[in-house]
Amino acid sequence: MTTTKARLHRRPAVVNDLTGRADIMIMKDLAQPSFLQTTRVRPSMPPSAVLIAFDGVLADTENYHVAAWQRTLARLGWDVPDDVAARSAEIDDSLFAAEIFAHRGIVQADIDGWVRRKQALTLEMIRSAPRLFPGAADLVKSLAGHARLVVVADSLRDHVEALLERSGLADRIELIVAADDVKAVRPEPDGLRLAIKRLKVAAGHVLAIEGTPAGLRAARAAGISCMAVGHRRPFGEWVGDAPYVSGFEPVSGILAQLGFSREP
Repeated sequence: MTTTKARLHRRPAVVNDLTGRADIMIMKDLAQPSFLQTTRVRPSMPPSAVLIAFDGVLADTENYHVAAWQRTLARLGWDVPDDVAARSAEIDDSLFAAEIFAHRGIVQADIDGWVRRKQALTLEMIRSAPRLFPGAADLVKSLAGHARLVVVADSLRDHVEALLERSGLADRIELIVAADDVKAVRPEPDGLRLAIKRLKVAAGHVLAIEGTPAGLRAARAAGISCMAVGHRRPFGEWVGDAPYVSGFEPVSGILAQLGFSREP
């Protein structure tokens, strides 16, 4: 499979390959959404702990959610288009289900029951075909020798544990904070704050790696620095003033930017 090297941006017209000792370019002049108009939090470098988002950052789970909802709702004879189902990768399952049933004019649907069916199907998919983004496994293995690692997920704990175990990364992660552990997921900062609390580490020594506007908003609300990784999401206003990389390859460049050498 062909992979794309991580790229860093100062503005849309300027793109630099992230090779060797990379210098992250910070966006300063783009118009920013109001929720990103905050003072950038700068951690001590290198960070003592790295909080990695699960969905869309570490794990390539978008297709799981889309396919699981389409197959689940097919039991009702509904054909949910890809562009509609894609929203399920961005929001909470219960909210997505409520929107779908409301759109169909159904006001007394068993939302919890349909969500459980979908989540069970998602877990089956993860166990049968775990998918990480290119470079994600190498990054986790390399960072584990330098910093304490936490996966902060908007997914259920059993989904996270299944993927980490099947990918051989479970022993590299010190802590998992999942949707089961908090009242609200991103953009609320609950998961990130709980991770900091359980680690007993100062927020100024923590870096969050996020891949969505909601994730960046949560990191800022938690008072911790963040790096944006795009993968399939192109550079744009959603990044705000956060450092941006298009992916995790080459890992050496990201490690160097964080103040780490390739090997511990």
